[in-house]
Amino acid sequence: MNNLFKIPAKSPLALTSLDELQKRLSSMIGREFILTGKSRTDGSNNRKLIAKTLEEYPFPEPAFDDGYEIVPPKKKGIPKIVREFIDTYIVTSGSSYNLQVWNRIPASKTLLIKYESGESLKCNDVRFVMTKVDIETKKVSCVIIATPEYIVKKFGKFGKPTIKHQLLISSKIRKNIYDSESKIMFFKDSKKLSYLIRHDFEPPKDNMVEEAKSNEVLAIELIKTMVAEKLIGYKLAADSTKNRGQSLERKVLELLGYEPTNSDLLYGAFPDIPNQLLEVKVQDTQTVDLGKFSPEKEEVINEELNITTFDIRYLIALTNPKTEIIEGIILSPGEKLGEVFSYVSDQSYKCQRSIPMDFFDKYKGKVVVNPD
Repeated sequence: MNNLFKIPAKSPLALTSLDELQKRLSSMIGREFILTGKSRTDGSNNRKLIAKTLEEYPFPEPAFDDGYEIVPPKKKGIPKIVREFIDTYIVTSGSSYNLQVWNRIPASKTLLIKYESGESLKCNDVRFVMTKVDIETKKVSCVIIATPEYIVKKFGKFGKPTIKHQLLISSKIRKNIYDSESKIMFFKDSKKLSYLIRHDFEPPKDNMVEEAKSNEVLAIELIKTMVAEKLIGYKLAADSTKNRGQSLERKVLELLGYEPTNSDLLYGAFPDIPNQLLEVKVQDTQTVDLGKFSPEKEEVINEELNITTFDIRYLIALTNPKTEIIEGIILSPGEKLGEVFSYVSDQSYKCQRSIPMDFFDKYKGKVVVNPD
């Protein structure tokens, strides 16, 4: 495959439109495709066929070397045909096709490529090109071009294994926070939470471990003023990440007006401070352990208020590993973290979605985009 396909387009707006891709790939219909029976080989040959077909047309303009950043370490989750932000799949026989997506949650807004212009390409921007090969005629019978949102809407959410995720905070972003006037990266509460919060302070009525109640959850702007701004320059007295986390949690609770006990700090709930829907993290390396729940994927946390991982507020203290002094703060609802940072895992994983084979049979002889 042409190495030019490995370079991103200069902008998301430069990508070939879905309708134009449909026209360009139309010549694949009826083309001979010899199946080897080896999934990797057949998949590679399909990708080469699609790439060769696209090479017959002008490529999107490439990005400059210093004009973009591949966010995931080792390019995990980046689509194979980067220039057009396309992943390719080959469909053959059976009652259903098991679509497998490696190392990213397909319909999420997690960053994959970040441009110096401020633009970005995310997981939900990847275009899926699925080639159906007739095993009897050994010819391409149809090509489906689909977006992640379409697949989820049409067939349901992708299944995902339970794995431990981490949030990657690059040294560049960390430096930008340190160099800013406030030393705080801040985002407003989610729209859903905005109807449940209060904007004036009242001393807490409940213990920190009690579930949040409507009109008793402090607005994130208040938390910024009462907590985040006062934490800059604060020294965490502890000898391990776990103990530093407890030290930070205790300080945050005190600033919010709670009187925490040692048993409160060992409660081990998610989020750390359920009464304020607030998760507290310490970061002195590039990664932050997220534990059981990750805002990369929306999961319900509080059924009564319909609060999800997207609504939970994250306070991440950026500390100097030598001095234990907090030099910066990230204060954000979970839904915004993936738009700025990247989620990583120490192991490869795949998300899967079963698609009935008759869906492909319905479009025999055609190239279609997100068909009804």
